[in-house]
Amino acid sequence: MYNERMSDAQPIAQSNTPQLPAPPPKSESVVEVPARWHPATKRMVVVVLLVGAALLFWISRPVLPLLVISGMVSYLLNPIVDACQRLRIPRSLSTVVLYLVLLVIIILTPILVVPVLIKQLTELLIDVPQVTFDFLRFLQGSVAGLPQAVEILGFQFDISGPVTQLQSTVSGQAAVSIFPSTAQVLDYINRLLVTTTNVVGNTALIGINVVGGVFSVLLSLLFLFFLSLYMTKDAPRIRAYVEGLFPLSYQSEAALLLRELGRIWQSFFRGQIILSITVGGVTYLALTFLNMPGALILAILAGSLELVPNIGPILAMIPAVIVALIQGSDTLAISNFNFGLLTVGVYFVIQQLENQLLVPRIIGTSVNLHPIVVLCGVVVGASVGGILGAMLAAPTIASARVIVRYLYAKLLDQLPAFPLIEADQRRSRKSFYRRVIRPRPAQEEKAADEPAQSEASTRRSSELGQTTAG
Repeated sequence: MYNERMSDAQPIAQSNTPQLPAPPPKSESVVEVPARWHPATKRMVVVVLLVGAALLFWISRPVLPLLVISGMVSYLLNPIVDACQRLRIPRSLSTVVLYLVLLVIIILTPILVVPVLIKQLTELLIDVPQVTFDFLRFLQGSVAGLPQAVEILGFQFDISGPVTQLQSTVSGQAAVSIFPSTAQVLDYINRLLVTTTNVVGNTALIGINVVGGVFSVLLSLLFLFFLSLYMTKDAPRIRAYVEGLFPLSYQSEAALLLRELGRIWQSFFRGQIILSITVGGVTYLALTFLNMPGALILAILAGSLELVPNIGPILAMIPAVIVALIQGSDTLAISNFNFGLLTVGVYFVIQQLENQLLVPRIIGTSVNLHPIVVLCGVVVGASVGGILGAMLAAPTIASARVIVRYLYAKLLDQLPAFPLIEADQRRSRKSFYRRVIRPRPAQEEKAADEPAQSEASTRRSSELGQTTAG
């Protein structure tokens, strides 16, 4: 009883004793969420960034051509470095070796090619006074043979007045305007002496300008070389950085978009290099067969101008036609005019073979722009960026088309399409099926099925025999 009472009183004694304060609960790590920007603040930041980017673009205008050329060289050499990297060769080592080989080629090319080009240029030397005199004589003979009247639908029209005036102009004033008089020759000599005196007086200034120009060119080439080298070496990092700029939920589509744009530029550059080499070689063989003077220079010009879409082949044909009209052919017994027409036909056939056979198989549908769009783009690109702008007009327009198509699909909540990547996947899937799941011929199937059937029948008969014995 006493123990029970004590046990009953124990809680009372415990309740009367002062309680120690309970230890504070373990504090959990609290992550403070930063305050979100107001939409007006975001708009202001975007405007400031756009203005800063435009200002940076304006300041960097002198460097932009070098940056574009460096990117082009790096983009062309990057597949070779990627192939070496797949062969377990370090990327830095393969990049340095590749650029050293490229540097050696650049140094040796002028040493080997310049003597041949000089020899070709000597074949293109034209006697300008004799050509001018022959042209004037041809013009005077053509004008002298003009009729004094023409008949149209049975009606006679007198044109003796304009014809007489044109004949007097060609026979007299044209010759005077082309061949200067003695007073004009003395005036030219006096001006030449004054100019020579000024040049001699400013020789030091001219020398400084020449040295400065040479140093500027060498510095630009050095900058171009190392910039392209670092772009090639760090290409995977640059690609990952550009993809990381997009939000995480859009990185998959951004990767597909960048791959689509990469297909366009890769197909364009690869196609233009192959087309330039092919067209240059075929042009050289054709002009050599026709014994055209300066065939190598004209072929190099044709291959170089192949980089300018649609307009380049026409521009390359003009010098060849001029040379054919002036010098003619030593092997073909035809007039210079007919030789010029033959040259036009040769260039036309080469251009048609290129458009019908080479372009669809090499470039394919990656660019696939209408000729009017390409011509307008070449004109705009030439006015903005010169030769480089004209050369890059077609892939730039094709890339803009892909980006606009993607934005249009996203604005309409549609699934964006990437036709070039899908075409590559279909092509690779077909080749995989042909290689792995290729059906066997019917005879082979029968030959393979007969041993299997005989083995199955033997196994079945043996099982029946064991069952009977049991």
